This record gives sequence, structure tokens and C-alpha cells, in this order.
Amino acid sequence: MFFNQYAADRIGRKIMLALTVAGMAIASLLIMISQNYIQYVIFVFLLNFFQLSDIWFLYINEESKKEKRMVYTNILLIGGISGAVIMVILRSIYITDTISNWRMMMVFPILLGIPLCIIILLTIKETAKYEMMKKEGIKKPKKEESFIKDVKSIFKTENRKPYTAILIMSAIYGGTTIYLSLFEKYISDVGSISQSQITLIFLWTILAVIVAYTINGILADRIGRKPLLYIWAALMPISVIIWVLGALTPYAYILVQVGYALTHVSYWGLLGIFRVTCLELVPTEKRGTALGFRSLLNALGITFGLLIASVLILFYGLGTTFIIFALVLFLLIPLNFLYGKETKGVDLSDIK
Repeated sequence: MFFNQYAADRIGRKIMLALTVAGMAIASLLIMISQNYIQYVIFVFLLNFFQLSDIWFLYINEESKKEKRMVYTNILLIGGISGAVIMVILRSIYITDTISNWRMMMVFPILLGIPLCIIILLTIKETAKYEMMKKEGIKKPKKEESFIKDVKSIFKTENRKPYTAILIMSAIYGGTTIYLSLFEKYISDVGSISQSQITLIFLWTILAVIVAYTINGILADRIGRKPLLYIWAALMPISVIIWVLGALTPYAYILVQVGYALTHVSYWGLLGIFRVTCLELVPTEKRGTALGFRSLLNALGITFGLLIASVLILFYGLGTTFIIFALVLFLLIPLNFLYGKETKGVDLSDIK
């Protein structure tokens, strides 16, 4: 994920957007035909390599007016929810209490990916900011440039402190999301909710994501990015506690629906703030690299979080481990207060 965004600064946004879409389709095909668990894990990793790319995010933000940046970004995100709806529908068809034909869920991204890649190459233009950067000569290759120097240059900008804070918060955020990865496992082990009810919960989750995008789109350009970060960082651990403990009660179905929906509202709301703030802190020629580095720190956080969680789960079980990890998110509040920077209304061309 880091390297495909780094490449966006080297060869352009358009080419990398097309390659990302094609990569997701090919990875989905490989997952579908995988023959064992090792192959499956490798191909899922490949899918995540492309899926977690922020190329589309870079594209829409470089083409949006500064006062409408979050609005347009979240309109696009809401449109993308249609894919998630289709996947939930496919899950209800192919994965039930009696059958599990998960391979068929890969057909949709395979059929959509390659034609979409061709459409991108034939119709979409390169972003205006990237073209302007090339015309100004910033993108002329220099012999002394290297990958390591390009990465180091991110931390020589005027916003290096708030950018570093975003990296640290992204790592913490990624490291605590074990409760999302193992939600279905926990609920199934508790046994208070059926598979058909879990599918309905996932459907409600899609609505929750739309709510998160809508709130970010409306409020981020009005009250700013920092206030929303406070809200999501506080709401996420509270929501996790609601559904973890709620699953153990006679009202499990209702409490898990509400709690898990709020978890996704805060999860996607927080991710949106991280992404746009990161983008608004670095100059154009470093923007793809900076976004990629944030994604890398997030992924490293997820990896270390899984390692730590695997030990805690042995001693405390899933539920208690989920709550412990969720409470760590409260650390984002003082980090945001001390080192975060409000980027609402910033002109991307003026960033140095």
C-alpha cells in the first residue's frame, strides 16, 4: 500500500488508479481459485495491498475546491457503499447456517474490476495539481534522488510535527482494531445471535458507514477536523463496550446492532479524518508518499496489534481483550490536543 502510493508521486495518479483497480480484480480471482489456507492468506494480502490504497482519495481531494473537499470526498464514499451492499447480499445467499460457498462472493469484484480499469485509462484525466507540478519542473528526475531521501523529505516540511502525530495516531488506531477482525468469531462463540441475524447486523453496519461519511462531509468543512477526531476517538471505545457486554445479555441482538453500528460510525469517521488531514499537511510532490506512509504505519499497527492480542486472548478471552484494546483509543485525544493541527480550508497549492 505504501509503494503504490509512493508510485503515484513518481508516475502519476491516473496510472496508479487504473493499476489499483486491476490489481483488486486479479487478487479477487486468485482468492477464488486458491487451493489451501496458505494461498488464501497470500492472495488476501495482495488484495489488501491494492484495496487499502488511497489513490482514489488523493484524486478526489486534488480536484475538489478547498471549502468543499470533505463534502465531495464523502459523497464519493457513500456512492462506494453500493459495493458493500452487494457483498452483504451475496453473503446472505452464499453463506448461511447450512451452506458456505464463499468463493462465489469474489465474482462481483472480478467482473467489475477489469472493465473499470479500461474506463479509467480511456476517460479520466490526470489531476490538475499533479499536471501543474510537472509543468513547474518539480517532477524532473534528479540523479541524487532516492527512495530513502524521498521518504525523509516528508519530515522536512513545515507541518512535520502534526504529520508525525497523524502517523502515531494511525498506528494506535490500526493496532486496536482486533475487535473488528474477530467480531464474527466472538458473536458466534457467545451463541446469542444466529447467522441470519449477523448478516442483518452487517447490513445495518453499511447504513452506519453512510452516517459516518455524511457527518464527516457536513461537519468537517464547518467545525473542522480536530473536533471530529475528538468525537470519534471517544465514541469508538464506548461503542465496543456496548456490543461486547451486550452480547452476553438477553437483549443481545438489539445491543450488538446498536453498539457495532456505532463502532463502524466512529471507525470510518476517524479514518476519514486521518486521511484528509494527512493530505492537507504535505505538498503535492510528496502527497502520495505521505498518504502511503500513513497507510503503512496503520498496517504495522494492525500487525503488532494482532501479535499482542493473540497473547492477551489466551489469558483473558476475546471480550476482555476487545475492551482493553478499545480503551487505548482514548490516547488519541491528548495527542490530537497537543500536536494536531486544524487543516480546514487549507489551499493544497500553498502547502510547503
